[in-house]
Formats: sequence, C-alpha cells, structure tokens
Amino acid sequence: MSFAPDPTEPVQRSLSERVARGAAWIVLARFVIRSLGLINTLVLARLLVPADFGIVAVGLALMQLLQNVSDIGVSQTVVKFRNADRVTFDTLFTMSAIRGAVVSSLLLIAAPIAGHFYDDPRAVVVFVCVSVVPLFHALLNPRYFEFERDLDFSKEFMTTAFNKFLGIAFSITIALVFRSYLAILMGLIVSAFTQMILSYIVRPYLPRFTLASFKELFGFTGWLTGVSFMAALNNKLDMLFLTKMIGPANAGAYYLGDSVAALPSQEVATPIARAIYPGLSELQSKPENMREAYLRGVEVLGLIAMPAAFGTSFVAADLVALLLGDQWDLAVPMVRYFTPVAGLMVLFSATQGYAMACGRTRLIFFRELFYFIIRMPIFIWASATYGMMGAVLSTAGGGMLHMVLNLSLFSRISGRPFYELIWRVRRSFVGVAVMAAYFFCLRPTLPAIDALPLLPRFITDVVLGAGFYSTGLLGVWFAEGRPAGVEATLWRQISSRLLKR
Repeated sequence: MSFAPDPTEPVQRSLSERVARGAAWIVLARFVIRSLGLINTLVLARLLVPADFGIVAVGLALMQLLQNVSDIGVSQTVVKFRNADRVTFDTLFTMSAIRGAVVSSLLLIAAPIAGHFYDDPRAVVVFVCVSVVPLFHALLNPRYFEFERDLDFSKEFMTTAFNKFLGIAFSITIALVFRSYLAILMGLIVSAFTQMILSYIVRPYLPRFTLASFKELFGFTGWLTGVSFMAALNNKLDMLFLTKMIGPANAGAYYLGDSVAALPSQEVATPIARAIYPGLSELQSKPENMREAYLRGVEVLGLIAMPAAFGTSFVAADLVALLLGDQWDLAVPMVRYFTPVAGLMVLFSATQGYAMACGRTRLIFFRELFYFIIRMPIFIWASATYGMMGAVLSTAGGGMLHMVLNLSLFSRISGRPFYELIWRVRRSFVGVAVMAAYFFCLRPTLPAIDALPLLPRFITDVVLGAGFYSTGLLGVWFAEGRPAGVEATLWRQISSRLLKR
C-alpha cells in the first residue's frame, strides 16, 4: 500500500522552522538579559539588605498589578489581526497611552497612602519612582510588535539587550556609590525609557491619537484585559499582603526565592511558549494542524522545562548559597518547593496561546477568575497562620491548581481528553523520575560529593542529574521503538553533525 504525500507538510515544516528560529532568538535574548539581570541581582543582594528588596517589591507589585489589570494586549492583538491598517495601530496606541496615564496617576495617588500603611517613608519614594515606568511602557510603538507577528525576534533581542544593559549599569553604579534601594528603581526607569525610544528607532512610525477602531478591537482586547486583570490579582496581589503579614525582610526573601524558582523553567520554556503563539495564529483556519502544532510544542516544553525545574529543586540549598549568599537562607524553601510546580505550570503555558489563537479568550478569563477565587483566600490564611512557610506551600498548591485548570482548558477547546497532554510528555516524566531516584536514593550514599567545596559539589550534582534524566528519557524512547517526536528530531541533528565530523 502506498500513501500520497501530504501537501501541507512543506508548509508545516516551514512554519516549524520559523517557530524554532523565533524561539531560538527569544531563548538567546532571555539568556543574555537574564544573565545581565542575574549579575545585577547578585551584586545588589550583596550591597543591599533584604528589607530594601522587600519595600521595593511592594511598589513593583502594585505597579505590575495595575499594569496587568489594565493590559489591553497590544502585542497579542497585533499578532491576531494580521492585516491591521494604520487606524488599527493608532487606536491601539491611543488605548495604550490612556491606560498608561491612568496607571501612573493611580501610583502617584497611592504613594502617601503606602507610606502610612507600611509606616515607612521609603514607600512614598518607591511609589513615586515606579509611577514613571508604566507611562514609558504605554508609549511603545505598536508597530514594533509586527516583528513578533512575523516571527522575527532578532530586533527584539537587540533592543531589549541594550536597554537592559543600560538599566543594569545605572542600577549597579548607584548601588556601589550610595548603597540605597534607589539603585533598583533608577535601573527600572532607565531601562523602560530606553526601550520606548528604541521601539521607534527600529520600526520608524509616528502614531496619531484616535479611537476609530475601538469597537472592532474591543471584542478581542476586552477579554484579554479581563484575563490580565485576573492574572495580575493572582500573581501580584500576594506581595502587598505578604509584606504586611511577615515583614519586609521575609517578604524580600520570598520575592527573591520566587525569582530564582522561576528561572529554570521560564528562561527556556517561556520563550518557546511565546514563539508558539504566532505560529498557531497562522493556522487559525486549520484546527487539526493547530492542535498538533500545540501538542508538539508541549513535547518541547516537557523535554526542557521539567528537568530544569526539578533539578533546581533538588539542589536548592547549594544554588541559593552560590547565587545569593548565606544571608538568603530564608529563600531556600521557596526554591525547593515551588520550582518543580513552576516547571509543571510552564509545561502547559502554551495552552493560553492555543486558546488565543482559537479566539477563546473568554475561557482564559474564567480560568483565571476561578483560580483567584480558590487560591487567594487560602494564601492569605496560610501566610497569616504559618508565616513564610505557609506562603510557600500555598503558592505551590495554587500552582498545581493552575496546571489542572490548563488541562481542562485544553480539553474544552480541542474536544480531546485532558490526559492527551500528559501522555505527550510521558518520557519527560520518566526522565525526571530517574533523576529523582538519583537525588533521593543514590546521592545520600555518596559522601564524597558532600565533602566537595560548594561550586564543585553543585556542578557535580547538576551534571549527574542531567545524565540520569537523559538516561531515563532516551531509555523509554528506545524502548518504544524510537517514535517520531522531539527526541527523534534531536537524535537526527546530533547524528548528522557527528557523521560530518
């Protein structure tokens, strides 16, 4: 029996290659940016005290909360409306500018209230400084996001790397000279301003104020605003309560621990998930192809995000000591218990892009609403009752709930059973299980590793953990007869390169 070739295969391959290139640029950009950010964090962690991070985190949390609450999804809208004209771009710019002005004004109004609520005059300065940042973000060139729509992320890499470098340079310089929390704030302001200017340099455009396309856009952006509103409450509101309940120092440890916990999954997986959305958007008229492309994206996320997240959890104590120093021991539980949950959450993070490409933003909103109603009361109760540990464990539990909701969202949109997603990453789960067996069963029997200095011990654990993960993953893949998938693609790439040598 012979089979006719699939005429869509060249198109699928071309799209996959473009998505892969886009993801590679995002990964490179995030690697450079996060490396710079990590250097910045490490330097500031040694120059400033936890209370400095705690009081700044309050202002940043409210700023990000207000920004996300009012986010109209400019970049997602540009990607979704692939034939947007000038009126559409100008309307998006006007809506964004109005939003930025409102957010900045609210932060200025909140400044004296924050100083009184936290009984700390530094809070007033923090809120005044962060009020400038949303305005710069709101005035970004809307046509700048055409690069994302076309899966050309090279321009974003150049502009983001430059503005990040400039902001960090200002931040470290001020910290070295003044040893003040203002170092963090000045770096943010410089970075946001530079990003705004560069968006017009790389894509010259002079927007005009108009709301002519408001009605057309609101059907899509309205639900996105609702999604952003609920996501902001879920992700940012906790810091506002936490600082009051457990104090600035503990809140600062929670904040930095959360940042470290998110690193392994987000720095690799988030770029992939972000690149997947424009690719899925191109397949709006082919739902089966879109679903298969999404599932393939989940495979890639599982292959990379899960070992990175679980591995970080297994070496949490050494990682925190290595990156932040001994004074940040309070951050270890957050890294240990939340990192694997973050890895599982990111595993299905592309579900939101899948839903947006299908035009089902309404379902995303209700997912976030349900998550908030369940998670937030539990988080407040746990933090008030059990302090730092209650906050950590309730955050991890909330992450598991979010993963379940994403599985349900996929099933609702695709009409397929939720376990189809889990089955696609079965080999990654086995690899993680083998890696866990090393750390929990074999590793305690190797005292020679414990005797090593901090850095060699950390490197040894990372290398061995990666080796055990790869052994489990490839073992299952070979046992299944080397089926088509991400492993097969990687195997072909590695084999061809070795043969060329």
